[in-house]
Formats: sequence, C-alpha cells, structure tokens
Amino acid sequence: MVIALDILLTLLLELPIIALFFKKKKRLSAIIYGFFIVLVTWPIVHILKMSTEININYIEVGVVIAEGLALWILTNCGWKKGFLISIVINCSSFFIMKTITLDPDMLQNRPNIVIH
Repeated sequence: MVIALDILLTLLLELPIIALFFKKKKRLSAIIYGFFIVLVTWPIVHILKMSTEININYIEVGVVIAEGLALWILTNCGWKKGFLISIVINCSSFFIMKTITLDPDMLQNRPNIVIH
C-alpha cells in the first residue's frame, strides 16, 4: 500500500511541474509522456534500491539522465529543456519524498477485532 502511495505522490508532484514547462498546445501530450516515463523509471529505481547496494544518489543521477533523454526525444523539446525539466522534477521529488515518510499503518481504517 505504501508503494502505491509513493508512486501516486510522485506522479502528483512531477506531472504538474512538467506541465509548467510547456505551452497549452503541447501541455497535454507532455503530461501523458511524463506519466509513462515515470511509470517506466519508478519501478526500476525501486527495484535497484531494494535489491542492490548502489547509492541512491547514483541511481537518481541515472534517472535524471534517462528521463531527460526521454523527455527530449518524446516531446521534441530541446535537449537543454528536457534535461532541465528532468533535473527540476527529480530534485523536487527526491527531496520531498525524503522529508515525507509514509507509515504503512497510517491508512489502516479497520479496527483490530479481538474475539474472546
């Protein structure tokens, strides 16, 4: 459940920032591309975090490069703009997710029922 909230929070944070970088004409397609880019990179990041000893900072640098390339190619914006968007969204997402901790028991609304 926490992982689902984590990706939801990431999407809610990153997609509006992507939208800010594009004019109204290209905004919807940029948001859709951003959605799919996050859906591809997010699981890879979490698999690497859980199964390897790679420093999270190195993983995030790889994500910035991969998402920057994807945004540049898919949205047909310049490479500088693609990497700028990637740096902004990933830095904001990284630091906000570091400060917000999601407790798995936080959303449990069913009381524990004890039958004697």
